[in-house]
Amino acid sequence: MDSFIFYGDYAKQIQEDNLLQVVGNKTSILNSIQLAAVEECVSYLKQKYDITQAFQPITQHDITKPYKSGQTVYLNAPDYDATKTYALGSFVAQSDKIYKCTTAIAAHEAFNVAHWSLVGDQYAIYYAKYTQDSFYYKAIYTVGNKVFWCDKIYTCRIATQILDHEALLQIGVSGTSKIVNIFPDDPVKGVQYWGAGTPFSIPASTEISNTDYWIFGDNRDQKLLQICIDIALYHAHCRISPRNIPDLRIRRYIGDANDREIRGQRILYPTYSALGWLQSAAIGNDITPSLPLLQPAQGGRIRFGGNQKNVNNY
Repeated sequence: MDSFIFYGDYAKQIQEDNLLQVVGNKTSILNSIQLAAVEECVSYLKQKYDITQAFQPITQHDITKPYKSGQTVYLNAPDYDATKTYALGSFVAQSDKIYKCTTAIAAHEAFNVAHWSLVGDQYAIYYAKYTQDSFYYKAIYTVGNKVFWCDKIYTCRIATQILDHEALLQIGVSGTSKIVNIFPDDPVKGVQYWGAGTPFSIPASTEISNTDYWIFGDNRDQKLLQICIDIALYHAHCRISPRNIPDLRIRRYIGDANDREIRGQRILYPTYSALGWLQSAAIGNDITPSLPLLQPAQGGRIRFGGNQKNVNNY
């Protein structure tokens, strides 16, 4: 099941043997646990951050599928089986590596590296390139600038409007931005300002090694990923013995008891713990994560206008 976390991520914080012991060698149990962990993180951050982008799921790479810019994938395949035959282009895992078949295996044989090409390490992570910078409503664009937004590439037709002091006075709303942009997918003025846009995706059958489309690395926020894993591991231990959870898991989830603070009906957790980090990130005072912020998402997105202001001279 696709999620912001996948099995290969746990190796950063727990050895595989220990993890399998926690889940009773049933890795499928992790599916519901990690989805719950992600949802717990989302509940803290969704009022301020764009959770659709921040928690985009990571999926196993499938060369037969097209991919959108920003999508994250990992390498994996079934273990090589010497009792099976393999067609050209088949993928297998062997000794923690992923291989692609270059010579059809018509008869049973032990793994022969001469018949396979190395793709990469098992669980290696890649993400699809952005061909253009993402649209940002506070940026300044000139005619001809290109942006990426909602899986399309748009070209600016009307430059960003910058309101002067007099225009801001006419609006008369405190905190109004002097930069006025129309979102590319605005239902009223989007086409006028940005055109219809050109859909973009990485074509199916594109090799993961093609650097024109793929970047080796992980574009997920690593601190957020760490927090999600801490929460998942805490809940994974809960299913074994809720009264005997390792101190490490408790500390990483809610912190030491002496470091928690009670204010009225609310418990404030230390920022070194997962819940404390989420609380602080949601407020944005002590911790400001590098997550995509929510942008205006209703109606015309940017509104301006109002009654003519009287100029009074005394």
